[in-house]
Amino acid sequence: MIDRLTDWFGKNRRELPFRGLGDPYAILVSETMAQQTRMSALVPYYNRFIERFPDVGALAEASETDVLALWAGLGYYSRARALHRTAKAVAEAYGGSLPPDPAALRSLPGIGDYTAGAVASIAFNLPTPAVDGNVRRVYARLFARDGGDAAGWVRSLMDKAPPTVVTESLMELGALVCTPSSPKCGSCPVASFCEAFSAGRVDEFPKKRAKPEKRVEERMICIVTDHNNRVLLRRRTERLLHGMWEFPTEEQLTLDGFTVVRDSKPLRSAKHVFTHIVWLMKGYRAKAERASPPENYLWRRDFADLPLPSAMRAWKETVEVIWGNEQNG
Repeated sequence: MIDRLTDWFGKNRRELPFRGLGDPYAILVSETMAQQTRMSALVPYYNRFIERFPDVGALAEASETDVLALWAGLGYYSRARALHRTAKAVAEAYGGSLPPDPAALRSLPGIGDYTAGAVASIAFNLPTPAVDGNVRRVYARLFARDGGDAAGWVRSLMDKAPPTVVTESLMELGALVCTPSSPKCGSCPVASFCEAFSAGRVDEFPKKRAKPEKRVEERMICIVTDHNNRVLLRRRTERLLHGMWEFPTEEQLTLDGFTVVRDSKPLRSAKHVFTHIVWLMKGYRAKAERASPPENYLWRRDFADLPLPSAMRAWKETVEVIWGNEQNG
């Protein structure tokens, strides 16, 4: 089976900017970004990130704000903060070079079994399985089972082929052929070994888990400007989107001691869906007064350098329209 898989990979592998470099840092960045993100969306972010932070040292010396600003729009911002912490730890403990040891990699902040396995196997060619959703899906269908020792199976393949090739082949197979829905079994290089395919039960594996119902939150976004046409922004301290900047809600402004008066007519509505939460937002022009704003607030005429999450995209566009209208008016 492994010969068919690796032969297929050699002919069908995608050309990706971090492939074939043998650079542990490039693998770390790409694999961190790849979690919960499609490859087509990842590549432009990866290229910008590497251009700005070409090595561990550059990332370690950067501010969290700069890191989040380049990550803005990619989502799951805890990944960026974890990557930043990892870079700092590597710079301090290993002189800026990721250690070629799976246990040492796993000891770093922000690196779990999967990321350690990916870096160890792809960058250092060590027989350390990297089991992600793609690999679990391939394993579940090949053996028509839910659960089981996917890592042990991957390790057995690494006895027969270079770990680098095994890891990337399995990831590519899951991404391009053995997809979650509408898998391309007719073009699968290992279909003859697949028990689920032979039994006509591919759609049954892996077993689908019931998704929890998303919590819905209604948010009143306040677009507050001053006499200099600056807009009020708030740096989030909550766990969700921690460290990102937002146009504050009426509720948060009030909690932070502002006196808020908003227009009765909304500017627009917007919706943003997170993993477990849905934000239903309405935006208003508002006045907000406080003798001395808290340190996590600031007035800005330009916020291009600040990390604004994609949830704020509608309000960023709204502010730009307001600025344009007032400038032309």
